[in-house]
Amino acid sequence: MEEIVWDIQEIKRLKKKGLVEYNLGMLLILLISALYINMGWPVSVFFGIACLVIWFFTAHSLYILITGKTTGTKTNKLVQAFDRDRSGGRRWKRLKIVEVILFSVLSVVCTLLVFPIDIDSEPLQFMYIWALLGAWFGANVGSIIRIISLE
Repeated sequence: MEEIVWDIQEIKRLKKKGLVEYNLGMLLILLISALYINMGWPVSVFFGIACLVIWFFTAHSLYILITGKTTGTKTNKLVQAFDRDRSGGRRWKRLKIVEVILFSVLSVVCTLLVFPIDIDSEPLQFMYIWALLGAWFGANVGSIIRIISLE
């Protein structure tokens, strides 16, 4: 099997580009959430949609684990190929299995919480966006640290 030589500077550039794409997606989610809260629509629908999105991520992770194919933009595919090559096939598969298990548990718990609880009794407020902002900030810091420490 032929070993691929990766240009670390190019991978860093691609990871930074991927981080920008991630941030644009998170900004879109933040704006949609703010619009939803501002319009005063039912909270149950908001959490139902969030639950469906989590199920989509679960199915996507399972698809990648079963087929081994990378998905997404060209940048994302190259970064996934680098990460897979860098960590090795067995370790990559173990990490994907952990990812699928965590997404599956999160999906089931989310589904169990959405249906029986009457969450329309309390309106969704802007203070809940702070949790989203905190997660967004933490993910950015972690990504930046991983990009800088790439050798």
